[in-house]
Amino acid sequence: MLGGVLLINLLLSLKSATSDPCFSYTTLDQPWRATNGSQMSICDDNFNWNGWYRLLYNGMNIRMPESCINYNRCGTFATFWLNGSHPQISDGIITRQACGSWINNCCTWSVSIRLKACKGNYYVYEFVKPNVCIAAYCAGTQIHSKSF
Repeated sequence: MLGGVLLINLLLSLKSATSDPCFSYTTLDQPWRATNGSQMSICDDNFNWNGWYRLLYNGMNIRMPESCINYNRCGTFATFWLNGSHPQISDGIITRQACGSWINNCCTWSVSIRLKACKGNYYVYEFVKPNVCIAAYCAGTQIHSKSF
């Protein structure tokens, strides 16, 4: 009987770990996404966004910028940035608006994305297809080292 209870607890723990996006994500280590990246006509609208993503810059932890990014950066024309602050681990999964900057408007387009802070000082994002092309999600260039 005790063995059965332990097995059930183990299976529930494994299910919980695999459903946690901090343990199940795709890495995006694409330097052109950085805010210092120039316009390259990349269109995230053409990508099949499915699941959770972790942003890296040359192998280092980074996060989406939390302030308006000029257009013609991040490898594209319309630059998507996080309109709001990143969560703490205790916040769990939250929803934020990602804004697409264009010419004189920091939020010409917007989509809702989900994100989560993970142990190990990184974030994961559930990106969705932007509602405009040519646009891409931006990544910062400063290494994220703040402890949660």
